[in-house]
Amino acid sequence: MTRYILGDLRTGRPILDLPVMSGPWDDRLHVAETVKVTVDLNDEDVQSLVLRNSATPAQAYLGVVEGDTIMACGPIWTRSYSRPDRTLELGARGMASYFDHRLVLPLLAASIGVDQWTVPDPLDATKTIPNPLLSTVFNGISLGTMAKRLVQQARTFTGGNVPIVFQPDEVADATKTYLGADFKPVWEAIADLINRLDGPEVNFQPRFMADGLGVEWLMQTGTVAQPLITSPSVIEWDVTAQESPVSDFTTKEDATKVGSRAFQMGGRQMDDVLVARAYDSTLVDAGYPLMELFDASHSSVSEQPTLDSYAAADVRAGKFPTEVWSFTVEAHPVDEDGFSAGPQLGSYAVGDFADLSISPWDAVKGTGDPYLPGDKYRMRVIGISGDARGEKVKIDCAPIVRA
Repeated sequence: MTRYILGDLRTGRPILDLPVMSGPWDDRLHVAETVKVTVDLNDEDVQSLVLRNSATPAQAYLGVVEGDTIMACGPIWTRSYSRPDRTLELGARGMASYFDHRLVLPLLAASIGVDQWTVPDPLDATKTIPNPLLSTVFNGISLGTMAKRLVQQARTFTGGNVPIVFQPDEVADATKTYLGADFKPVWEAIADLINRLDGPEVNFQPRFMADGLGVEWLMQTGTVAQPLITSPSVIEWDVTAQESPVSDFTTKEDATKVGSRAFQMGGRQMDDVLVARAYDSTLVDAGYPLMELFDASHSSVSEQPTLDSYAAADVRAGKFPTEVWSFTVEAHPVDEDGFSAGPQLGSYAVGDFADLSISPWDAVKGTGDPYLPGDKYRMRVIGISGDARGEKVKIDCAPIVRA
């Protein structure tokens, strides 16, 4: 059964059940979930919630629940009322979206004089440098723990202690310094860590508090040994079986980001140009014409190794055309006797791996698949989306490369 809930973002409490007319939701890897609902204000149950107060944007959260599992939940950012229709639309995004609105700053930034954000340069008295007291410095911890510390620091400010639960620290040899004067958003800093070569995945997993009366978010971070956030179990779907719960199966191939040589440009915060370059001969050796890639989206990067890692990731990802698989599955498949049969929504999540079985094509019987070779394909789920009906969900898989 699909249900929608409201609550206070700072405390996670209380949980209010929200009747909805429609409620599409979407959960994707590395992106804050989205939940959008439309409610009928002619409904007395809806009226009793006094949504003008209980669903205040940036103060309340909105979530969607399947059984005991919260599929998506986070701050409400948009609200739209239509008096002629007497309907209200609420739009929310996952907890990661809150950290688009927080900056990488130590607690001192809230009280230090604004004239003390710079200090004289000890090497040149005619110049100033950012005050090191306003820097955020990490040493001897993993990239995942750095992401955790960024969030923990943001929670030290008055009003910033949203209900987040953390994993243990992980010791490593990584170091990183953030200058307060850069005013870097926390989620942007975390995304930079995720996008590093072998960077950890980060996810804010909503869940019910132990007493069931509130919502909290577990901040999941990948480790040095296992950067991916995934379940040890593997989902299985038979795509071509006669009574398959899978439908609307499609594949799409894209070669627009293929390239052998990649350039990255950074150095903006040093008022200088920083260039990184990477090359892989695989495509050229295979007979492809030379293709090049350029990306200036990391222009604030000031460290050459970091920029080099982005360029290396570009050529690694651009080595071959990608193919994306997507399909629809029954949210709660059952057998002919009405018993659960196959993966149930809530038992798998974004990041999990799935085995998709496809039978060889039999032209006489018309079974199997005439395009894809019969085999078992290991895929990673990177997107799950559903609606208020709760009957089916769409699954998007990670792009695969085909030589």
